[in-house]
This record gives sequence, C-alpha cells and structure tokens, in this order.
Amino acid sequence: MISVFKRKKDEEPEATGEMGECPSCGSTIALDADECPECGEFFALEDVEIEPAGTVVEKAGRKEKVLFYLGLILILVGGPGVSLGSWMHDWFKIPIPGPEYDSYNVFGPVNVLVATLGLIILIIGIVFLIISLRMSQVVTEEDYEVGIERVEAQR
Repeated sequence: MISVFKRKKDEEPEATGEMGECPSCGSTIALDADECPECGEFFALEDVEIEPAGTVVEKAGRKEKVLFYLGLILILVGGPGVSLGSWMHDWFKIPIPGPEYDSYNVFGPVNVLVATLGLIILIIGIVFLIISLRMSQVVTEEDYEVGIERVEAQR
C-alpha cells in the first residue's frame, strides 16, 4: 500500500510500539510504516530491521583520533608553516645575521633544506590523515540496492 499523504520532516512517526531502521538510509521508523519518511523508500514489513534494545554505536577509537589530529597538525605545520616560511624568506630577501649567514645568497642551501623538510612533514601529515580516515570507515556486510525489489514488483 502506498501512502498518499507525506509526513513533514519535523513530525515523528506515531508511537505504535516497536521502532525499526530503514534499510536504505538508516533512519528510525515505525514498524507499521509503508515508506521511510526521510528517503521515501517503500518496503514490506520483513524488510524493516528491528533494533535490539542494547545496540551500541561504534565510536572512533583512540588510535584513529590520534592519527587524525597528528596528521592535521603536521599538514598545518609542514605546509604553510615551514615550506611557505622558507619561500617567504626568498620572496622578501631577508638577511640572516651571523658569521655564516652574512648575506642572503649564502642562506640558499639551508633554505632548500628547510623547504624540503617542510614538504616531507606535509606529506607525512597527509598520509596520517588518510590512514585515520580509512581506519574509521564504516563497512557494511551486504550491499543494499535501493529500489530493486520495487522495480521488479512492478514488472
């Protein structure tokens, strides 16, 4: 049965007892609903997944968080902090006082070394960030094809 009246997004489904989860978008729905109020997916009663009472949502672990924030800090330090600071020295031609660095031209090899280290720190930060995001990726056990049953039922 297809519902002619759509619910507003602010309205909650009527409390008729047990609640389930939409297999398409994962939103909470009433078990007697014909369609999901969020995504509009039509489903039969056996398609609705019933949430157990003690369901625990898996949070990102400490290792993922540490890698994420470490990668973010290394990206901010390595990119703009070290590399751009070294190139800004070239742009403004700032002399470095001291016996070894009495002119701008003597600082060239050190400047290249600092820029290279900054790029290496930036690349390590990007790798840490990618690894942390891959570790916290949600993997589903089965692929859910949206609307396949409805299309086959109409044929």
